[in-house]
Amino acid sequence: MITLAMLEISGQFVPLVTPFTDDGSTIGEVRLARLLRYYVRAQVDGLVVASDLGEFTALTFSERKQLVEWVHQISRAELNMIVNVSTLSTSSSLDLAQHASRHGSRAVILMPAYYGDFTQPEHVAHIRMVAKHSDRPVIVVDALQVLETDSCSELAQISEVHVASPMVGREYASTDWFRCKELKVDPMAAIPGSSAEDFKNRNRAAVSKTLMLDLDLEVGPPRMPSQPIPYRAIRQAA
Repeated sequence: MITLAMLEISGQFVPLVTPFTDDGSTIGEVRLARLLRYYVRAQVDGLVVASDLGEFTALTFSERKQLVEWVHQISRAELNMIVNVSTLSTSSSLDLAQHASRHGSRAVILMPAYYGDFTQPEHVAHIRMVAKHSDRPVIVVDALQVLETDSCSELAQISEVHVASPMVGREYASTDWFRCKELKVDPMAAIPGSSAEDFKNRNRAAVSKTLMLDLDLEVGPPRMPSQPIPYRAIRQAA
């Protein structure tokens, strides 16, 4: 199995904002291309795709895959990529992880199930299964701090699994703000003049998108529950 150390993933990564069209109905491919060019010029070491800041919970599974494919195609390997594959289903997370592996991801991020009441062995089994069959290192981000010390120790014994730590000054790790070995993920890294104070807002996607307007980057609105659904996405009842 490949491990994080063998891949030598290191440096400063930034979570990728997911750019939408003006009505928020679809991912904006042209805006994504512009954004990726900006990150290349900013000389970041890599991107985290579909993190909390990337609004992964507001994306359909097909959109999450499309986003990974477009980042891989547009960046042409100029930017390393790590993909968040967290879901509430082991099979779904594994599907996203295997897809990410086929499209250039260097590693995947996996949170323990973030809804529902699960035992510690169930959390460990979920992570172990994805790590065993995804062919990529799994970085565990325990954003809700549900893993007990013994579970973290057990996961640390699995060669394909690496447990993330909070960044200095942070109380907990999140999918867009953590460190793991020599890898550091920081939402402020590619936004000049931004500060931790800016990102205290729970909706970091909205904060980032506002700050990016000062960089002349149009990335569209955050996707809200009230966002209109495009007609082509609505199936007629039988």
